[in-house]
Amino acid sequence: NVLNSATQAELSLGELQELLPEMVKDLNYTTSLMENLLQWAKSQMKSDIIRPQSLDMSREVSEVVRLFQLQYQAKKITVEKKTELPAYAWADKNITNLVLRNLLSNAIKFTPEKGHIVIGASQSRACVEVYVQDNGRGMSREEMAKINNGNFYSTNGTNNETGTGLGLMICKEFLAKNEGRLIVESEPGLGSTFSFTLPLAK
Repeated sequence: NVLNSATQAELSLGELQELLPEMVKDLNYTTSLMENLLQWAKSQMKSDIIRPQSLDMSREVSEVVRLFQLQYQAKKITVEKKTELPAYAWADKNITNLVLRNLLSNAIKFTPEKGHIVIGASQSRACVEVYVQDNGRGMSREEMAKINNGNFYSTNGTNNETGTGLGLMICKEFLAKNEGRLIVESEPGLGSTFSFTLPLAK
């Protein structure tokens, strides 16, 4: 990867600065993957233990967007936040953050350079719904079926970014534990919208 290449070569300061966004992306991906696996292991060990609390979804969305700023800027992608107030969910903070990070990371991965992503949240009488919408490559019915059926599924991103296929499986598993669900809408060439529901704050 880029990080290995940088450590094995003698590069000037200017060259390192140019490589920095890619290096950060590599580090963020590795960190995110390890955190996913750790959370998955904890989930299997502790079964249905979750710690729900009242969450301001506007704040949760802003935190995750800030976390991925270097990644989407490296691809010159614009990220628009659309959060309707109030939007308070009753959910486990770690689970919610994990799902948001996976969905935004995937949107960045499959959105081309200079693309556009919208991430937001709204509250109805029944639940809070959070969504991540991109104008990337989209998915076929067959690809969506694999996700909805809980199968391992992975494909390279628009800049040849790789993945394991674990992320969405983990999202579905954790959302179910939190009385939520994952919803996928997509058309080839038009982009995708991944949304999830959470119970209203008590």
